[in-house]
Amino acid sequence: MSWSKAALLSAAIMLFSGVASAKGITCPGSLQVDSKPHRLNDVSLFQGLPKNLGELMPDTQDKTEWTLKDYQDYARENSMPLYLVCHYTGSEKTIVLKVPETAKKCSAWYGNSKEEFYASCE
Repeated sequence: MSWSKAALLSAAIMLFSGVASAKGITCPGSLQVDSKPHRLNDVSLFQGLPKNLGELMPDTQDKTEWTLKDYQDYARENSMPLYLVCHYTGSEKTIVLKVPETAKKCSAWYGNSKEEFYASCE
């Protein structure tokens, strides 16, 4: 029995150390509000806290993509980190994720259909 606990502990440590060392963030594909699922449908990138309304425009009108080098430099110089805000269909609730200082790009894209929307920073 104690061998099983040791094996489980080792597996958990390996799993969580992989998560902790991850260099990126990803918006969850759905959000539960009052036991109802809401799917990811939009994303915003902010310089500083989103409540301060410093929303950044994507690099082009064709793609929802941000190249972060200049924004990350500004973030370090002015203590204004980047935040990715995940928006969900039919809900005012959002998920706010702090973009890692090592991230070089944030992007959002559709999967095989308009029902599949993804967003991440790496």
